[in-house]
Amino acid sequence: MATQPAKSRTTAKSQPDLVETLEKQIESLQSDVHALIKSVNGKNGDPSIIETASEAIAETTQKTADEAAEEIEKFEALIKDQPLKSVALALGAGAVIALLMRG
Repeated sequence: MATQPAKSRTTAKSQPDLVETLEKQIESLQSDVHALIKSVNGKNGDPSIIETASEAIAETTQKTADEAAEEIEKFEALIKDQPLKSVALALGAGAVIALLMRG
């Protein structure tokens, strides 16, 4: 029984890691978009349209990262408010997955 709480603590610690991973992926995406824009500009692209698109992409990716962080916070609060229900749901989901993988 001592191993189960350790797993819960590991899961709780991995959620900030998930946010950090999402932020790194968004930064990478923005970097790729900027590189693409430079490439297109080099081929006589219209810089004003490309800059507008770049700004829109940056804004959208930031909104997505913010929304993901908010959803993770809501999920953590739900687990803290209803721990027994959360454990029961996780147990049920695990049982269903085990049955599906078995057959």
